[in-house]
Amino acid sequence: MNISNSEQNNPFPLIEGNLGSVVGATGAETWVEEAYGDAAWMPSNTPASFEFIGLATRRRRVIFFFVCMAALMIALWAKTGALMAQSGSFKARSDMNRIRAVTTPAERGIIFDANGVQLTDNVPDLQLAVVPADLPDDAAARAAAIARIAALAGIDPAAAETTLNDFGIKGYQPVTLSANISRDQAIDLTTAQSDIPAIRIVNGTHRFYPLTNTLTSMAHFLGYMGRITADDLKKPSIKDNYQPTDSIGRTGLEYTYEHELAGTPGVKKVEVDASGNEVGTVGETASVPGENLRLTIDTDLTAAAESSLKAMMAKNNLTRGAVIVEDVKTGGILTLISLPSFSDNDFSQGISNAEYKQLVNDPDHPLFNRAISGTYPPGSTAKLMVASGALAEGVITPETTVDSVGGIHIGAWFFPDWKAGGHGITNVTRAIAWSINTFFYTIGGGYQSFVGLGIDRLDKYFSLFGIGKPLGIDLPNEAAGFVPTPAWKKATQGVAWYIGDTYHVSIGQGDLLTTPLQMASWTATVANGGTVWQPHLAQAFLDDKGNVIKVVEPVAQRTKIVDDKYLETVREGMRETVTSGSAQSLKNVAMDVAGKTGTAQVSGKDNHAWFTGFGPYEDPQIAVMVLIEQGKEGSTVSVPVARDIFDWWAKNRMKHGT
Repeated sequence: MNISNSEQNNPFPLIEGNLGSVVGATGAETWVEEAYGDAAWMPSNTPASFEFIGLATRRRRVIFFFVCMAALMIALWAKTGALMAQSGSFKARSDMNRIRAVTTPAERGIIFDANGVQLTDNVPDLQLAVVPADLPDDAAARAAAIARIAALAGIDPAAAETTLNDFGIKGYQPVTLSANISRDQAIDLTTAQSDIPAIRIVNGTHRFYPLTNTLTSMAHFLGYMGRITADDLKKPSIKDNYQPTDSIGRTGLEYTYEHELAGTPGVKKVEVDASGNEVGTVGETASVPGENLRLTIDTDLTAAAESSLKAMMAKNNLTRGAVIVEDVKTGGILTLISLPSFSDNDFSQGISNAEYKQLVNDPDHPLFNRAISGTYPPGSTAKLMVASGALAEGVITPETTVDSVGGIHIGAWFFPDWKAGGHGITNVTRAIAWSINTFFYTIGGGYQSFVGLGIDRLDKYFSLFGIGKPLGIDLPNEAAGFVPTPAWKKATQGVAWYIGDTYHVSIGQGDLLTTPLQMASWTATVANGGTVWQPHLAQAFLDDKGNVIKVVEPVAQRTKIVDDKYLETVREGMRETVTSGSAQSLKNVAMDVAGKTGTAQVSGKDNHAWFTGFGPYEDPQIAVMVLIEQGKEGSTVSVPVARDIFDWWAKNRMKHGT
């Protein structure tokens, strides 16, 4: 370009700009219209020979340009900061897609009896599991994949889809669809993994109960395991410690001591490819085995008792009964039998719907643990508590007598003895030995001028001995029994309490209800001098080397509920039951024993047959309770079973000099 004046003499040097060249000046402004249509600014004293170069622009356009540039830079900086802030989250998501934490189950603790006999085992098996998140996203494709998996595993596809949906179709934890699959099924499913990467074949275990196929009653206290459900995982105590592939204790000791037996699961971090297939292990935290459990149960004693009970019921064409043997000095349960029973192995390995319905619809209710959950009128066995209360309250003394003439009349009502014509003059020990109703009507409800205990004091002693609320055995679903009161009758039936109600309760009938466990407990209380022990089956927890971790200490719920001098009189009556009363077939047992028979009336059915007793008489060790439903007479069907149990104990377990 040419400038007529030299640059040195030009007071306004050129300033280079992005949109053209603009001359700076300080003088008056002169606007010149250029051919380009834009306005150029130059000072008034610019030489005429000045030649304008490039495009000039207005000042506001320059300002606007720099504002836009600043805003753009701020936006870029903000975006960069946000990306940097989110980089950790993106990395975590990437790692979650690439690395997954897989829970490794702990070895479940083993249950042993008091003598070290193994009652449970963990048996290896193969299990089909599916990772829901690795199934196809498309609904039709997902349904087709599930249908193929179900066909290969021999399971219901609708049930499989329901299970997966329950646990969450996007979940990364494997969900078990079938346990204990065959090796051939495992091979077929493994082959299908190339098309359906969601399939997992898991090396698992299932619980096995080695003795319950022969000693079926053990299923009631051992219980069984069951696959965890989506509803289970919603519970706070479960959701943080279990996975969809786990099993959990459902009933019995497996349920009660789930926490101790289960142990602590481990965690294995595995790397997966884009299809969800495992390609390596990144890290692993080992699982901690569960604690082993030693029981108070004596398996050999249980076998002898169950065999005797089954034989007696078969002989009389009966199907339902219970036996309990309790340590009178600790409350430890040595034998707990409820018949009929079921196979807990069927449940632990996965019971079919048809098999389960058959058990539920069985009229003998084999799933029902009648030993702790059944409630029955105790019949004459309740007279042990009535006699104890009457002695303790001073209503009678050991010398008090009542003339039994066959029953008593109250107005138009007659309350009979079981023996026509009565038993004559009787005291408390003879009344226990021969179960004389008239004596207990009188001391329970009073008669003529004789003031009895009355319903309030009867209720007091029934409750003290343990009827009316659970004793707290370490098994689920223990029943409370029932102690009736005048207030209860008025509230529920709208009628008053009559003397006849008191008479009925005084001989263990009417609305009084007890469990077999409660009967065994009050028998132990009479035998041990007045202590009500909390019944229990757990004795100690052990580590995997057999070392004791924790001993389960016996718990005395109440002590000296009746002074032992009064209980001694009751024990004498129970001994007379054997030597000269209704249980004389026990005289030939290899140790001296004491007991009480009972016959409980049931509306429209044959009577229940009871026996409860203890031995040895001079130094009690065990209390034995036998119930045979609809057995008619305790002395006929229940006493022989008790005799077999006492005999076995005397020959195999009786401690001398204790």
